[in-house]
Amino acid sequence: MLQTTNIFYPDTDSENSLIKYIWQINKSDCGVEKEIILPKGTSEIIFNLNEKTLCFNDSENAPVNLHRCIINGLNTIPHYLIKNESQLFIGIQLHPYALKYLFGIPNKEFTNKVLDGFAICNSLTSLFDELASVLLFETRVALILKWFRQKTACNKRLPDKSMIFDLCYNAVTENLSVKSISKTYNLSDRHLRRLSNDYLGINTEDFILYRKYLKSLMQLHDPEKSLTEVAYTSDYYDQSHFIREFKAFTGLTPGEYRKNMSGLPGHVFF
Repeated sequence: MLQTTNIFYPDTDSENSLIKYIWQINKSDCGVEKEIILPKGTSEIIFNLNEKTLCFNDSENAPVNLHRCIINGLNTIPHYLIKNESQLFIGIQLHPYALKYLFGIPNKEFTNKVLDGFAICNSLTSLFDELASVLLFETRVALILKWFRQKTACNKRLPDKSMIFDLCYNAVTENLSVKSISKTYNLSDRHLRRLSNDYLGINTEDFILYRKYLKSLMQLHDPEKSLTEVAYTSDYYDQSHFIREFKAFTGLTPGEYRKNMSGLPGHVFF
């Protein structure tokens, strides 16, 4: 099997406030590969330049063809992929709230869905054609950033993102509650719920559980930590609580995930 992987991290505030990174993976002679993609706290736009790849969404028994351009919102359930012979994917991994800013659609409409990007945004069709017409990763990155700047240049939907960003990444998970969040940001519970659905794709209560799950997912990749240590440092009451919540998001126990995990958090390959 031959594999090439490229990653680009944005270096301007306007770009990295929405984009986590741009990636490309090119595999050949790889045979059939199955992958489980677990919830990992991001949304994504992916260009599939290989027609033979299939997406198994929600259940391995329900295969559907993967769109040439997909938009995947915040996931709270695993997704399944089967990839045949060769693979060429170019992806834009986004902060969970980015789709609302880019397309003006509440993130709740994207949650747990793998949607046809061409049906969501006409300009993605042109971008796909441009990406397919060039070979260098650096050129593809430049085309993606050009598209991104055009989408955001006249965007009236770009209010101050500090509260949403802070809630996603800076708010401590210990003793986090709807009441404490409302008090911190001086918002009513109703307003907070609307913001959560619009920008994060799930309600506030579920997002609090999601934050704890994400914290535990990353800590499972620390070989120095036992499962019990991961449970307590991720603010679960005990290990049984940790196992129950982790399995609700992934379908796997923490022990099963640690046994089969790859070097890429949230991805399991078979």
